[in-house]
Amino acid sequence: MGSGFGGSVAALRLAEKGYRVTVVETGRSWRPEDFATSAWQAQHLLWAPWLGWRGIARLRVRRRLVALMGVGVGGGSLVYAGVHYRPDAAVFREACWDPTLDWESELAPCYALAERILGTTRVPRQAAGDDMLRRTAAALGVPGGVHATRVGIHFGPAGRTVPDPFFDGRGPARAGCTECGRCTLGCRVGAKNSLDHNYLYLAQRAGAEIRPLTEARKLIPQPDGTWHVHTRHGTGITRTHTVLSAHQVVLAAGAWGTAELLHRSQPYLPHLSPALGTRTRTNREVFAAVSADGFDVGPGVAISCVLRPRPDLLVQLCRLGPGTHPAALLVRPGGSSWRDFGRRTAVLFAIEQGDSHLTSHFRRGSLTFRPGSPRPEPVRLAAAEAVAHHYARRIGGRAALLWNTVLRLPVTAHLLGGCPIGSRPATSVADLYHRVHGYPSLHVIDASAVPGNLGVNPALTVTALAERACATWPAAGRPDQRPAQGEPYRRVPNPTTEAAP
Repeated sequence: MGSGFGGSVAALRLAEKGYRVTVVETGRSWRPEDFATSAWQAQHLLWAPWLGWRGIARLRVRRRLVALMGVGVGGGSLVYAGVHYRPDAAVFREACWDPTLDWESELAPCYALAERILGTTRVPRQAAGDDMLRRTAAALGVPGGVHATRVGIHFGPAGRTVPDPFFDGRGPARAGCTECGRCTLGCRVGAKNSLDHNYLYLAQRAGAEIRPLTEARKLIPQPDGTWHVHTRHGTGITRTHTVLSAHQVVLAAGAWGTAELLHRSQPYLPHLSPALGTRTRTNREVFAAVSADGFDVGPGVAISCVLRPRPDLLVQLCRLGPGTHPAALLVRPGGSSWRDFGRRTAVLFAIEQGDSHLTSHFRRGSLTFRPGSPRPEPVRLAAAEAVAHHYARRIGGRAALLWNTVLRLPVTAHLLGGCPIGSRPATSVADLYHRVHGYPSLHVIDASAVPGNLGVNPALTVTALAERACATWPAAGRPDQRPAQGEPYRRVPNPTTEAAP
């Protein structure tokens, strides 16, 4: 269930191991030319099927949370900025990560493999907006200054299509980045290395089937050890309902979707851990918009450079692309005109390391959230705002508060947790092999399994965790080398991380 960074890895790796794989995805499939040409084309951007909108982003608002997530074949990769970072080693030493493993060394080869498949590289060119962040860092005395981001984008000849440059001709033809800055609207050029260009493309070549516009509604285990997955196809008035049967089920619907599906299926899963819904994370993210009349952030990718004003804080420069932009509606009134808001605005996106979390519950058919820790989710970060104000002074503009800040609602584009992995069923939903406690043929392989805030964009970590989880699976029809649930953890040979896909 799901075709994002967890589900796409599972689809490829399990198809390679001889399993018959079906991927169920709520959203539609996309070609580059199908994506929006403007940020105002809500029908191509937002998922609101009751309005006839089948876009790539789903916005969910609750009393204590605003979450933006991807939907469609490719999941969050359709709407993400393509940023790839490994967390600091200190993140894996926090108490939320099970101490049974040395996570940094365990994941190192999985990160390397994920970077190879996703085509990680550094942004090769910088523009005026990046230079201003560099000057801001110098004025603040930030050690190390500003660095170009590591991204999964093909920087070949701009707009020119060439044969597959990543997989020895086994992948799709690709076009070079045109630096339009509209990565998060869906890449119409085809330069962003979204999952439909790598993991999912290769998975289909290996025999995996993808069913778009098909939503999993509930899971029911059967006496013979199989699973019945109740699905709903379509988004209109006439929807068809189908029950799929499977020996193994991988939940990869994202931190919201996987938790919601397990909550909904809880009446049929009496052994499910009481930890379901706990340690739901916002990755401690905040946004600020800095604008000035006459300023031009310049061409480039959506997130092109980064600085660390503190060791536990990451601030990234984001661009929206030229023209007017609906993001202007999120800025508290005041200051300069919103005409050509995208060209003259730099969005500073901050992520803070730190332990705070929510707990999800299922009420009246949907998720609700309550505080899960004494430390609240942030709506403002003083150090990030200091960077924004210094930046604004340098361009002769202003740093604007967003409406979610005024309303004191935390906002995240990278929801994590809710089904954390760990060795103890009392405090984790799935074991260290990503098998749900009490249900060894049910697996959680997506952002919901991440037990803590990462302090960086999470796509690469979710991919690496998925590579590690799938590498331990036996080939179809072969004995399972993983210990039974309840037995001590044992390292399983991991040949996948040593070879090309």
